[in-house]
Amino acid sequence: MQNTPPQISVDMPAHLRSEFIDDFPAAIYRATLEGKIVLYSKAFAELFGLDPASDLTGCPMANFYYDRKARGAFIKVLLDEGYVQEFPLLMKNEEGAPIWCAITARAVFDEDGIVIFIDGMIRNTAPEIEERGSTALFNEIIGNIGAFVIILDSQGKVLDINKAGGKFMGLHFKHVVGKPLSEFVAPRYRDRFSLFLSDVLKTGREAAILTITDGSEREYHLEFHALLEEREGGSPQIRGIARDVTEWIKYQRRQLTKKKFQGVMEMAGGVAHRLNQPLTIMNNLLSEIVADLDPKDRNYRKIMQLHEQTMKFNQIAKMIGGIKKYEAIDYVGGEKIVDIDKASLREEE
Repeated sequence: MQNTPPQISVDMPAHLRSEFIDDFPAAIYRATLEGKIVLYSKAFAELFGLDPASDLTGCPMANFYYDRKARGAFIKVLLDEGYVQEFPLLMKNEEGAPIWCAITARAVFDEDGIVIFIDGMIRNTAPEIEERGSTALFNEIIGNIGAFVIILDSQGKVLDINKAGGKFMGLHFKHVVGKPLSEFVAPRYRDRFSLFLSDVLKTGREAAILTITDGSEREYHLEFHALLEEREGGSPQIRGIARDVTEWIKYQRRQLTKKKFQGVMEMAGGVAHRLNQPLTIMNNLLSEIVADLDPKDRNYRKIMQLHEQTMKFNQIAKMIGGIKKYEAIDYVGGEKIVDIDKASLREEE
């Protein structure tokens, strides 16, 4: 595999481009960012069990994904990095049968820096995941793929795992094989893993995000895509491939927290605005009453205390309106509440 993906020039004369594409001995393609095929090689059509003479121009690339949602993950990584190499994807042929593939691709930009095409090369890795002898072992190539690849029995016990998977879990594969994968799932999510396993056995395939702990008890979020494979004369096996989405999960949580806090700030601003007017009127009225009272009046002290407390309400309302960051303190029952003093910029000022 070369270090750079195939590059197809749009400036090449049409007839030469056609010959170049047809004769290229690999499944290469060019598609728009929206996923419409622009150019492709005969090998590309053959990979998916199609007649090489078929006209696939304009055909959606999503038609070749076993799970169309997987294309979104692939495109996100590609746009973030600009280039991907040996990205593992489960695709399907014309009859809907799954094909384990690895895609090497790059984004093609126009003069304004906008992505207009995706050039890619697809490699069928299915032959590399075939069993050898009586046990399910990966060969050198699949063992070196950067994705987490694993084989389970129908009970969720690990039959085999590639080098990337073992390294990711901080353990040598021999310490993982033969053990239930549930042992490596974060305890609070083990019920979720049981449901995931059950769904795979019922439907034949399933995708889910599982939280795995490594040898140092650190937690990682993995997006698993699993496929049930029936075997003649033997029990079915579950072949799975996963990618680390820990940073993506953290980002999503940060965004969710940001949106929630934005809502809290907007509500706080509204509450502060609505409180300020009646509190101001109350303070003014109390000031007038205090001014008319003789300090020796038995109600003078009570009115002054009421006036002081109302002014504190005014100050709290201003602080609520000035909340610009999230600061929490522990509350009853293990709950947390916003620490208005620390959260308000007015306090800092």
